[in-house]
Amino acid sequence: MAMQKAETNSKYEAIINLAQRRSLFFPSSPIYNAPAGLWDYGPYGAAIRRKVIDLWRKELVQKENFLEIYGSQIMPAAVFQASGHLTSLVDPITLCQKCHAIYRADKLIADVTKKHVPEAMEEKEFDELIKKNKIVCQKCKSYLTPVKKFNMMGSSPLGIGKQQECYLRPETCQTIFVDFDQLMKTMRIKLPQGISQVGRSFRNEISPRQSILRAIEFSQMETEVFFNPEKINEIENFEDVENYKVRVLLQKEKEIREISAKDLVSKKIVSGKLVAYYLARVQQLYEKYGLPTKALRFREVAANDRAFYSKETWDFEVETSLGWLELIANNYRTDYDLKGHGQASKKDLSVLDKNNKRFIPHVWEISIGVDRTFYAILEHAYREEGEGEKKRVFLSLKPQLAPVDFCLFPLVSKEGLPEKAKEI
Repeated sequence: MAMQKAETNSKYEAIINLAQRRSLFFPSSPIYNAPAGLWDYGPYGAAIRRKVIDLWRKELVQKENFLEIYGSQIMPAAVFQASGHLTSLVDPITLCQKCHAIYRADKLIADVTKKHVPEAMEEKEFDELIKKNKIVCQKCKSYLTPVKKFNMMGSSPLGIGKQQECYLRPETCQTIFVDFDQLMKTMRIKLPQGISQVGRSFRNEISPRQSILRAIEFSQMETEVFFNPEKINEIENFEDVENYKVRVLLQKEKEIREISAKDLVSKKIVSGKLVAYYLARVQQLYEKYGLPTKALRFREVAANDRAFYSKETWDFEVETSLGWLELIANNYRTDYDLKGHGQASKKDLSVLDKNNKRFIPHVWEISIGVDRTFYAILEHAYREEGEGEKKRVFLSLKPQLAPVDFCLFPLVSKEGLPEKAKEI
């Protein structure tokens, strides 16, 4: 994700200024010195945010017949031991030896070299790049410490006396995976089946920055589509999108290409029709949010830059004044999660197909950042007219996202008009 420094971007600063003046969003606990990375939404911001979620629910969850759940934000440590997060959800960090400023190594190197740096590299590889590019502390120009991996999980032990080790969930999807068996038994699920939820997640970011774009507490609109990998090309309604052009940036290519959903499949650019179908549906959703199609793309993520559980990843990004901003992680998680939770919990999470053959379902993930989506919508809706004292700033939002549905203002305060206005 190529992004410019926010502090030097006038468009970004204008939006943050508007957000704070109109209380769209602002730092949490404003009368106290709260930690960075925590944000509150004011009345208009909360209304827009709610409508962002409502449109997602209407266009994806309801139209695709997904099941929607609501899960706990605190989960036992065993969940994250099985998922791999306790060992794999790490960021590479380095500290200044003099002023003790903390940096995320991959972002620091990328900022200095203007080149993408995979976060999954080994510590020694980061150290070599820092030495090769003569990178020092950006504040006091002193030397940096060797890079170490830092786990971003937030612990939340529960109980009085003998406490149970628990954590704030770092992503909403784990709730869906551990609830899958319960839902299979009670909801008469027939694969492929999407299970969705909206909720909060938490990551102890090393250096929270760029307002709601990199926060400690953030919201996700999550969907996990469970399917039989042998039937990845048996998708209902595929004909609805087969000729729809999806904007993709392939590995090792510099130009975005518009490729129909059926060609994504026939040219083996994606794993199957199920993947192409949901890429198309996601792009259609963001067009309904009012984002111009030319500002959207799915970037194919290289193997060394993908999450540890992903076989195939397409990051959905929108072009902003900060550069290309990632909004959605679209991951082919295979059977990694259900297999891991089945082994750890001693539960059989396999299912039967029509031929009485057992298999562990594979998963296609659509993990949407609510806050980043909110920002992208604001930036593309931001307008300025006039100059000086006559300058007018406003948001040109799609009607379905407007925080106020309608207003009724009686022109006079007599002849019963105020009363009639209230009645209406």
